[in-house]
Amino acid sequence: MFFGKPKRGQTARGGKHATPLDRKQAALRETEEKLRKEKENLERIIHEAPRLREERSRLRREQFASEPRLSRTALVDKHVYHAATVANPAFGRRQLRSEKRDGLYLFLFLIAVLVTVVFWICRLVL
Repeated sequence: MFFGKPKRGQTARGGKHATPLDRKQAALRETEEKLRKEKENLERIIHEAPRLREERSRLRREQFASEPRLSRTALVDKHVYHAATVANPAFGRRQLRSEKRDGLYLFLFLIAVLVTVVFWICRLVL
């Protein structure tokens, strides 16, 4: 049995006091445990996400199908595009004003050429 004052760096039970390094290691172990639990939770969510998305879309389809006011066109997913459309680099990009203006100028030029050709043909015939 131990009687008297404990030596420096020891407790009355014979163990050592927690040094700053020991406290830091304990804090790191706690942080590591919290991060590990959070990682497992996120991995579980990622693993379950496709199943939940499919279940939500199935429920939405069933809800739309049971609605008598809606036509069958409402059941079509509007976010599904043809592969050739998505492969186009201009897909989903709005036209700039300068591009619209250039298109207008080209259209007017072609109309002028058509009018000129029609007048020229009329002049040859008459």
